[in-house]
Amino acid sequence: MKNYSGHIIFDNNFQWKDLEKYFPDMWEIIEEESKLNVEDKQFDDILLNMNLEEIRKNKKPFGYRRENSKFKMIFPQDKKEITIYRNMPNEEIEEMTERVAHEIKSKKVKYSIQYDQMISHQVKKK
Repeated sequence: MKNYSGHIIFDNNFQWKDLEKYFPDMWEIIEEESKLNVEDKQFDDILLNMNLEEIRKNKKPFGYRRENSKFKMIFPQDKKEITIYRNMPNEEIEEMTERVAHEIKSKKVKYSIQYDQMISHQVKKK
């Protein structure tokens, strides 16, 4: 099935700092699809460290939003959620969302997965 977005939705007890040890692997899954050159990879390493600094402070990370990347990992402002997004419906969204969620190996981090929950997609359907 083709999806616009995959959503990893955390429960109310979730703390952003709970992602600290899983986030680099989650980041790598999204980054590896971008096929970066060495210079871009160095820049992404800096962005990863900035994201980890926010997570260590128990703040929402910035995400992975590289303009030319195949997938984006975004963090909606008012939700405890990770959204895996591609700008067109795609059969790979479900697989990528599952792969990112699978990196959260802690039993204390509870989440559910939904698809096509972005407001822009809801508007397009109408």
